[in-house]
Amino acid sequence: MTVQADIFGEWRGQVLAVRSGRWRPERDRAFWHAQAARYDAGQPELPNTVAWLRGRLAGADSLLDVGAGTGRLTLPLADAAARVTALDHSPDMLAVLRGKGPPAHLEVRCQELADALHDPGLPPHDAVLAAWSLAYLPDLRAALTGLLRLARRDLFLLEDDGLGSPHVTLRRTLAGQPRPQRATGLRRALHALGLPHEHLQLTETRELTFPDTAALLAQARLPLPDAEVLDILGPYLTPHLTSGGEGWRYRWAFDVHVLRVRGEGA
Repeated sequence: MTVQADIFGEWRGQVLAVRSGRWRPERDRAFWHAQAARYDAGQPELPNTVAWLRGRLAGADSLLDVGAGTGRLTLPLADAAARVTALDHSPDMLAVLRGKGPPAHLEVRCQELADALHDPGLPPHDAVLAAWSLAYLPDLRAALTGLLRLARRDLFLLEDDGLGSPHVTLRRTLAGQPRPQRATGLRRALHALGLPHEHLQLTETRELTFPDTAALLAQARLPLPDAEVLDILGPYLTPHLTSGGEGWRYRWAFDVHVLRVRGEGA
């Protein structure tokens, strides 16, 4: 019981300490209102993650994507199930999804997750996917147990432990900001709930290109001399020619943590 109190209390404390206050639904909706139009352009593709999920969805009749947003994962997985529900509380993000012309068997549902978990109008699905969707929910216990009630066969949780781009990782280190350990927190929570699960790390890659050194340094925003920044990022950089001269190709690998919990009907 002590372990349970620790992880769920820690998670709640970390969420409520976020300065942006995004644990308040209205604050989070305002954030996505500002981000929706440019969200997709700033996100890497996840081909290895999509391929792995597609393989595990074989034979699933229905899929619920919680925190579906613009359909980053919902749309490439949509043909893996006969019925798909994209759930999100941001009307702006879902508007982008609708603008992509989703298939007829995909239902778009705008609703708070906390409400959806107790809504009899949302039936259980064979598979439930929550990809980076629980970060600002203070009550992690209620979220996980509610999602499991909706998952007949599989619950897939996707997260990371804050190891993103090399420049952001270094920026956090220099600022003395600990990286969020959300994937580890989710694993601890599942253990606390006594839920056996499969855990794996899928490697994806991200690449950015810059027309010149000034653009690269502006992206990095590191409080260090330019030469030192270039030296630190050197292992991830490749010079390449652009119309204006010599630019940079900036490429790194990152891990997606996948937690798979089998439902009662599995």
